[in-house]
Amino acid sequence: MKKFLIAVSAFCITVSLTAQDLISKIPSTASAVVSIKGKNVLELMSLEEFSNSKFGSFLEKELMDESKGKLETLEDLGLDYNNTFHYFFEINDGVYTNCFLIPLKDGKAFTGLLRNSEIKKTITEGNLSYIQNYRGDEVTMWNKDVLMFVVSSDHKVKEESYSYYNDYQSEVAVEAVVEGAVDATEDDYYTSDAYKKEQEEREKKRLEREEKRLARTKEFSQEVLDKAKKIIGGTYANKSILTNKSYLKSLGKGKEEASVWVNDFATIYEQAIPSYRLGNSFNPYNFMNIDKLYGGLTLMAKLDFNKDEAVIKTEYTMNNEMAELYKPMYNGKINKSFVKYINEDNMLGYMSLNLSTEGVLKAYPNLASSLFDTGSGETISESVALGAKVFSMLIDEEETAKIFRGDMFLALTNLTEKQVTYTDYEYDEDFNYKEVEKTKTETIPDFMFMFTSEEQEIFNRLVRIGLKEKQLEANNGVYQLIDLPKSTPFNMYVMYKDKTVFLGSSLKDMSAIQSGRFVSKLSGAHKKNIIKNALSMYVNGKKIISEIPVESFPRGLRKKVDFLTSNTEDIKFNFQKIKGNAMKGELIWEIPSEGHKNSFVYFINMIDAMMDK
Repeated sequence: MKKFLIAVSAFCITVSLTAQDLISKIPSTASAVVSIKGKNVLELMSLEEFSNSKFGSFLEKELMDESKGKLETLEDLGLDYNNTFHYFFEINDGVYTNCFLIPLKDGKAFTGLLRNSEIKKTITEGNLSYIQNYRGDEVTMWNKDVLMFVVSSDHKVKEESYSYYNDYQSEVAVEAVVEGAVDATEDDYYTSDAYKKEQEEREKKRLEREEKRLARTKEFSQEVLDKAKKIIGGTYANKSILTNKSYLKSLGKGKEEASVWVNDFATIYEQAIPSYRLGNSFNPYNFMNIDKLYGGLTLMAKLDFNKDEAVIKTEYTMNNEMAELYKPMYNGKINKSFVKYINEDNMLGYMSLNLSTEGVLKAYPNLASSLFDTGSGETISESVALGAKVFSMLIDEEETAKIFRGDMFLALTNLTEKQVTYTDYEYDEDFNYKEVEKTKTETIPDFMFMFTSEEQEIFNRLVRIGLKEKQLEANNGVYQLIDLPKSTPFNMYVMYKDKTVFLGSSLKDMSAIQSGRFVSKLSGAHKKNIIKNALSMYVNGKKIISEIPVESFPRGLRKKVDFLTSNTEDIKFNFQKIKGNAMKGELIWEIPSEGHKNSFVYFINMIDAMMDK
């Protein structure tokens, strides 16, 4: 039934595609696909509006210069901006292929960008035209519907180069042994028949390798051209990317402006970093099970430019074994008391991390054993597997979690100007230098870091030691760290309250928390993000920009500060806990409610503002 539904989905998607859509030209063996949906983008900002922007005008000027006046506007390129632009990456038997597929309305317009030398190299076969570089690893090909760039890399040739290098090193080593055995007085060794014969054999091997390399280069050049023709023709029968289950799942509702899909990371890893490159002495393939870690891991990401925010949604999918190992690590329970010590009126940003120390300690030995216990008999594999077993026996996970539960929270608050000491150098007339201690003013935020700990007695013992050794100074239950480096731009304080260890730079806030006078304020949305997610980050962009003194910005940026102050809003980033085999993340960039038609226009306007002199 599941296979039937997938087949029906693929059929429906294929039927819904226009004749001009290029997705069917991507093979099912592609490792990564990036798509930009021109129609969705143009609904946010028309080509005319983009051309009237400073950024658009700049691109058109570059276009006119590049074509020597033949093409003046982006419309003149003949691209079909209403269609979808694709890029895909494929690894197959040591050959890397990067391919860009660009939809065309008028294939002839593209030739307006070609130089005379390129036009002379253009080969036309029926309705197909192409240019191949002298190495044969790059092909530019087009017809009336599509412009395509293919860039390939043949690692079979590179493997031969590594083999040659290793052989050469062996020959040099042998020669060194022979020379060492020859009496120093025998100056005629290098003119001997034995040495000449050795050199002839070496030259013969070099010529054989070079002949083999040139033959493979010629063969590869034809392979690249054949592949390009196959791609542009879409001659994959039923084996286009639309038959790949993982890719079909990534399509969703298709309302996004851009999407990224990366397939099995294990295949990419093993092909991108082949074993022969890593030698024999410390080759991870000999003692690690790479497929256990990366096998089945895929990534999907979508970019949506909404009216009031830009959103990037990601989803990592892992294999069953890794999912079961990672789940306990993210099965933490955050301390809800954290939110009592936050006031969003003073907050510049925060980061919360909700891990389980007990889960991490229990999962680590199993993870290490899974990755390294390969049964190969390699010393490293056996040592790591043994170490993981001993670690599991020695560590009491529950007791360790009482000291450090795994949930953490970092808040950045008010920006203040502080004096910072640093070392500079002064030179005399003879360029001799001496170190000079100087001070400067920097604008930095205060911070408050909290983590849950049930072991107050351990904290108290550490405090008593610190006081006795004069590394701490008491202040009504708050303790200041002494002897920090001179370059540290803030004081640092520690304290314990409500099963929480506090580390911060503001004595005022720490004292208020200790005495119960701290005024907390945090919206429900922030509380929800902090409590339900494995990782949550927030940046109050508007407050940060507005509070940094203009003098702190680089001189060239000071004129742009007004735009940034008026148009910078909040940025949020969240990673959910693992559900099933997937872990989802979301980045949200909010935009001002006025002044921008939507978030895409907002970013174009920001680029324009940054281009102003």
